[in-house]
Amino acid sequence: MDKVRRTLAMIGVIVIVICAILTLIFALLTNFGVGDFSNAWKASAWCMVVIPAFIYAMLLIYRILNGRGTK
Repeated sequence: MDKVRRTLAMIGVIVIVICAILTLIFALLTNFGVGDFSNAWKASAWCMVVIPAFIYAMLLIYRILNGRGTK
């Protein structure tokens, strides 16, 4: 189970880093007038907020269902 958790954590970190880089690229391209990436910028910024919240919610539900964290 430890290897699975580490792998999923690494995938989550990689996805968040990619979203951060894409947000920066889309924002810069939109500001410099290269194209209209306003929707792509909003989508990648939204993913930077939602993905960590989703991961946290999944971990919280996992702990509750397995009875961990209770005294």
